[in-house]
Amino acid sequence: MEAKRLKGVILSVEDTLLSTENYKKEIFSEVEKLVAFLKLRGITPVLLANRAWTITDKDGNKKCLFEALESHFNNLVIFTRQRDHKVPNKPQSAATEYVLKEMNWKSNEVVYIGSSINDMRTAVNGKILFLRATWYSNNLDYGFEFHEPKELARFIDTLCLRTHFWSFEINDKGFEYYALAPFSTYKPQFKKYSENARAAAKFGQGNVDFWLGALVTSMYFTGIYKSIDFIASYPGHKVGSGNDKMNDDLMTFGKCFNKGYLHDLVVRHKDALKSQTARNQGIKIDYHNQLNTIKLNKLPTKNYGKSYKNPPLQRGKTVLLIDDICTKGWSIDTARKYIEKTGAKVVMVTWLKTINTDFETIGELPNFNPYQVNDFEKIMPGKYYPYHSNLVDPNASEELGTQLQQYLDWDWPKF
Repeated sequence: MEAKRLKGVILSVEDTLLSTENYKKEIFSEVEKLVAFLKLRGITPVLLANRAWTITDKDGNKKCLFEALESHFNNLVIFTRQRDHKVPNKPQSAATEYVLKEMNWKSNEVVYIGSSINDMRTAVNGKILFLRATWYSNNLDYGFEFHEPKELARFIDTLCLRTHFWSFEINDKGFEYYALAPFSTYKPQFKKYSENARAAAKFGQGNVDFWLGALVTSMYFTGIYKSIDFIASYPGHKVGSGNDKMNDDLMTFGKCFNKGYLHDLVVRHKDALKSQTARNQGIKIDYHNQLNTIKLNKLPTKNYGKSYKNPPLQRGKTVLLIDDICTKGWSIDTARKYIEKTGAKVVMVTWLKTINTDFETIGELPNFNPYQVNDFEKIMPGKYYPYHSNLVDPNASEELGTQLQQYLDWDWPKF
């Protein structure tokens, strides 16, 4: 899978470059830094606008805003019908398609920074990741939110400009699994980021935003989102569904591309025994601990709205299944088995994959109903995927560790 590089950002005028209410000098100076930062990183900013804008200078003279912005930001490219009647109006998908064609960009080589409903619709129609600017005004509850330009610049610098998106990858006749990096709290080169990820995944500490941002950008720039129809997360050990650390961001990511987030698709109907607890009690557990404690919700809820009236999973559909830390793969492969029983396909993604541990799939199951409680016995193991054979990019872990530290220490570069 060919990964793309961030080449450009599409910007809006309204409450993104400028406030629609009053001139806010302090915030605008931060916007200036953002545009300068983009130039420093070789990223082209594009302004996409539907209508003409005028401003009044200090002498009371009215002038074209676009000319003023071009004079102020010498790296800004402007697309507007006021200059070129061929530019389609937002929020049509044709508007972003026109920009991409003119700039020779692919959709996942760009992010959209905006603040209005029209911006959101434009990004969704263009299948472009939407980053919501709230530094001037908070106009809608949609998209990945950034309170200040500096926060957005950090997101771009530490997460969007990575070149190693997956360290562990399996692609085998429809079996797909990806992980950002190896997990180990003992190996010095993995220890710091692994401890941070574990704290984020298990306790909501660490830097949850970094890990979800890394996951989202990896899925975006490698194009995984293009082949899926739904997104679901694997539940924890306790009775329930969804993942309270990831639910909001996974739903936001899904909405950016009209993919439904089904937080209650995979249901834990009975507590599963934790591996550590089992070890402490001298109990040997395997994948039956997962197989017999989950089931699927036949009519799940889409984006925390209404439940489906008919089962959404069927042949021809694909579910992106997300979990945090994968050891042997028993948990996420259990959900894969249940989902595939509906006829749908599965793409599995986790934050990290335990070092030096093979991915062990579950063998063939007897005929069963994935929407009901099951009690499987003596299920044989399936195919083993050796850890080292599927470690496709050893550099990913070093990059991720470096970027986490930069994320923690980030400040505006010197221009």
